[in-house]
Amino acid sequence: ETAESSDEDTAAAMGVPESPPGDGNKVLQIASKFVLTSASSMCAEGATYPIDFTKTRLQLQGEVGFTGTKFSFFGMMGNVVKTEGISGLYQGFTPALARHIPYTGFRAIGYEYIRKAFCGEDTTKASFLAKAASGMTAGGVGQAIAVPCDLIKVRMQGDGRLVAAGKLDKPRYNGLMDAFTKIKAEEGILGFYKGATPAIQRAALVNLGELTTYDSAKGLITDNLGLSREDLRCHLLSAFCSGFVASLCSTPADVAKSRIMNQKPGPNGELMYKGTFHCWVKTVKDEGFLALYKGFFPGWFRLAPWQLVFWVTYERLRIITGLGSFK
Repeated sequence: ETAESSDEDTAAAMGVPESPPGDGNKVLQIASKFVLTSASSMCAEGATYPIDFTKTRLQLQGEVGFTGTKFSFFGMMGNVVKTEGISGLYQGFTPALARHIPYTGFRAIGYEYIRKAFCGEDTTKASFLAKAASGMTAGGVGQAIAVPCDLIKVRMQGDGRLVAAGKLDKPRYNGLMDAFTKIKAEEGILGFYKGATPAIQRAALVNLGELTTYDSAKGLITDNLGLSREDLRCHLLSAFCSGFVASLCSTPADVAKSRIMNQKPGPNGELMYKGTFHCWVKTVKDEGFLALYKGFFPGWFRLAPWQLVFWVTYERLRIITGLGSFK
């Protein structure tokens, strides 16, 4: 029995009508997918956000001018809880949720349509290069739309550290809308796009790992292990593979993104980092090559469950609403 017929049977058993064919229904399908990706990404973000928060704090420690104790992953998480409370692990959570609405909405849906542009309607014959190009393109464009929310998230995640170190009297922003208002007033519209280049580079690399590897791994697993595309074990194995590859590809760009977005002008008015490459060179010079992989394991530990929650939720919702499994 094919994956398509299994999806149809599941949807029919739940009393969900199949989506009628025709160009007039494409807009409704895209809108439905956008809503489902947004809901699924919010579930995944809520379940894994403390890990992402801790990863960002780890990436910021060790910069030139940093003072204080250097923590391990669990040491950092424990210190945040001790000094800022449990709620400290959710600083920047609102902009993180807001970011995923355009970001994940575009990249997950865009990947399907961009892939078709490369290989036609029969996506089962798509080459790895076609999938890679589709994933990187969808991820880069999605992040370009979502950069302002990502900037606010990173700054709110870093403010607690600056307050604890005595560099700030209090966090710069009280919430998402307050951050939008202050950044626009103090830095102009372009202020929302500081660190946009490494953020887009990171998103392209993350989606090379996430979407491309998930798609490819899912096909290999169903072909070689005899698992159906709806099997939770298939989703788990695919998520594990894609999370590792995504972290391996994207961590250096993630380190640069976190530092560039979080930096403030020094006493002389100059910024510490001029761009992604300059940040990498300076980081390696001051802290060693492995500093580019700060937060790798937390990033991996986050991406694997994030993808598991996201893909299981998204695929179930697609089947329930009659859209069929992601393929």
